Parts: sequence; C-alpha cells; structure tokens
Amino acid sequence: MSDTAPIDPDRERALQHSIRDGAAYAVMTGAGESYLSAYAIHLRFAEPQMAMLASIPPLVGAFAQVFSTWLHRRFRVGRARIVVFGALGQALTWLPVMLVPLLWPQVSVPGLIAAVAIYHVFGNVIAPHWPSLMRPLVPEKERGRYFSRRTRITTLVSFAALLLAGGLLEWAREGNAALLGFLLIFAIAAWARLVSTHYLGKLPDRSPRGDANTHGNLPLVPLWRNAQRGTPFARFLYYYVGMSFATALSAPFFAVHMLRDLGFTYLEFMAVTAASVLAQFLTLNGWGRVSDAFGNRLILRITGWMIPFVPLLWVLSDNVYYLLLVQAFSGLAWGGFSLSAGSSFYDLSTDSDMSAPVTTANVINALAAFVGAHLGAAAILWMPDWAHSDLALSFEYPLLGVFLLSFAARLLVALLFAPVLREVRKVRRASTRRIVFRFTRFSALTGVSFDIAAFLRPEGRSARQTETNG
Repeated sequence: MSDTAPIDPDRERALQHSIRDGAAYAVMTGAGESYLSAYAIHLRFAEPQMAMLASIPPLVGAFAQVFSTWLHRRFRVGRARIVVFGALGQALTWLPVMLVPLLWPQVSVPGLIAAVAIYHVFGNVIAPHWPSLMRPLVPEKERGRYFSRRTRITTLVSFAALLLAGGLLEWAREGNAALLGFLLIFAIAAWARLVSTHYLGKLPDRSPRGDANTHGNLPLVPLWRNAQRGTPFARFLYYYVGMSFATALSAPFFAVHMLRDLGFTYLEFMAVTAASVLAQFLTLNGWGRVSDAFGNRLILRITGWMIPFVPLLWVLSDNVYYLLLVQAFSGLAWGGFSLSAGSSFYDLSTDSDMSAPVTTANVINALAAFVGAHLGAAAILWMPDWAHSDLALSFEYPLLGVFLLSFAARLLVALLFAPVLREVRKVRRASTRRIVFRFTRFSALTGVSFDIAAFLRPEGRSARQTETNG
C-alpha cells in the first residue's frame, strides 16, 4: 500500500524498538509462560488448583490496571515511566516463581499462585498505557500491516523459544532433573524480559496529555453510562468478554488432559502447543491484509464461528498427530481473532486516551475468565457422577465433558453477538473471492523474509520502504 506521507526517522526508529521489545517479550512467553501450567502439573496441582492458577493471577492483574490508570491520571506519572517500571518488575518476579516452590515446598500451591499473581500485576500495569504510546506512532492505514508484521515476528520468536524450552525440559526429564529444566527456562524468560525493558525504555511518549478535566477520572465508568451501552465499542466488548468466558471453561485444562490423562511427554506437549503458534505465524500476514482492506468486523465474525469447534475437535480423538492438526486450526482462528480484537480497540474507542477503555475491557474480561475457569473446575468435579449415570453419555476422561460445555458456550456467544458487530472504518465491501485473494496474495514465508530483514537492518532505514518493496 502506498503512503505519500513524509517519513519520520524518529517514528520509524521507535517502531523498530517496539518490534525488538516484542521479540524479547515473545522469548519470555514462549520459554516461560507457555510452561507455567506444565510446571504446576509437575508440582502436582489438582484441577481446582489449576483453575485458580489460570484465573486468579489475571484477575488480580486486571485490577492493577485500574491503579495504573489512576496513577497516570491523578498524579500525571508519565506513561513511558509506568511501562518501564512494569516490565522491570515482571522480569524480577520470575525469581519467586522459581524459588518459592523450591525453598518452601509445603506451600508450593499458594506460593506459586501468589508469585504468578505478582507477575501479572506488573504485566498489567503496562496494559493501559502501551496502546496509548503506540497509537500516535502507527498511522491508521498502516495498523493492520504493522501489527500483523510485528505479531508475525513475535510469533516466530515465541515458536522458537517454545521449541527450545520443550527440548530442554525433555532432556532434563530424561535425566530425572525436570525441576532443574523448569528453573533454566524460567531464568531465560527473566533475562528476555530485561532485554524487552531496555527497548521499551526507548519508546517516545507522543500520546495526548489531556486536559485538566480528564485527570482524576477512573476507568470502568464509560461502560456503565447509558449512552455507551449501545455503541459499537460496547457491542464488541460484549462479544469479546463472552468469548473469553466461554473459552475459560476449558482453557486451564488442556495441559492437564495432555500431560496427565494422555501421558504426553514434554516433547509431545511442546509439539501440540507449538502447532497453534506456527499456524498463527503462517496466517497473520493474510489476516492483516484482510483487516486493512475489509475491516475487523469481518474477521471477528469469521473466526468467531471457527473458535467454538476447537474444544469439540479435542473430544473426537486423542491421537497426537490429529491433535497437531486441531491446534493448527486453533492457531488459524485465534490468530485472526486476536489481531482483529486488538485493532478494534484502536478503531472503536472514541477516547484519545485509551487507558480507560482498555482497562475497562481487561478488567471485565478477567472477571469473565475467572468465573468461567471456576465453573469449568466445578463441572469437572461434578462430571464423573453425571457421566456414569444412566441418563448421560459416558466419557473416558471427565475433562472431555468440560470441552463439550465450552463448545456449546462459545457457539452461543457467536450466535448472540457476532451478528451485531459494527465496522466504523470506511472499508471495501467484501466478497469471498476478494477475501481469499487478499489472504493468500503473498506466501507467509515470503512475507516473513521481509520481516526478519526489517528486524535485523540498521535502525535508520525506513520500515515503510521494506513494506513497499515487499
């Protein structure tokens, strides 16, 4: 896409810093966050404890966003300073994640949950302010391409980190030193977040300062105003939160199903997890082009009909090669959904200061995920009796019943809320042929070659030149 606007070297340099921050952050998520559930299973967490690990830390972290937004608005603490503080704190929090279960095994369950909660608090301190830092740096017409390009790079790095960490864990397990393997990959995650902090510190703050009336206002207010309830943003939020609730019914238990019920090795667990990451990497370029040309509403509706079938497909077979294909389908669906949901916050928010709408969405989303995860855990405790009654189907594993419950809930959310989504940008009308052409116009491997070149090139060269040449 051509763009006649003059190139701003400082802006282009900042966008490169953001990509490098994202790549380092992806190492942390790939080598660290991806294996927290496996770590908990190694420490013998039961299903209700897995639900608490999956839901309590994000909920506590989401409320930290309220404090973070208030800190900026009430005391006018700079966004860039808050972002760097949060990233540094998140890097240091890996230390208690590693050491609490090692030094105090008798309290490993509450200790790990508390450490991960602190980790999420620091991560969520960043969440309301990073979009406000990025919004003035990325022109509206380039958002789909830039964020899909950034996400492809971070996904590729996360994929590589996931593979290396899985191999390291399997090597440690074969040597009867699985705990040492977890400590090593979490140390790598901490180092990567320190690198990410360095690049976040280089981002300029070009976000609007706001007038005196905006300072002191707290988030969570816009959602409850009558005038806001029927807006396109509110409709999107109902859909987004509803899908999070339905997904959380089963999300904490896929790792339990693989490692405990199916007896997967860490290599098999890594492969199935990585299949989703790889599928996202290969398809994000296409989703980004569709988003730029035809808007986010279309992608949210398409992927909203795909996502419900992921847990249903898990019920049909436990063959590892089949599950690789299921996870690839999951990555295709969630890649498009996540990209378009992220872009929708920029498009649908009418507030130049995005901290309030972002915090509102994240807090309510975390509450929905918390309720969903605990309802899923309760259903697991109830499911064995239900499954073996004369009036019900019999499941080989109780978790399969929860997967079916999540399927039904996701499908209901898609039926209720996908049709009412609205597009506020001026975009082209879409036909199936145009969407397919736009999605497949460039191969993923060709696109990523330009992404890697842009990631490695000297900072002074324009990112837009590479996009144009590609």
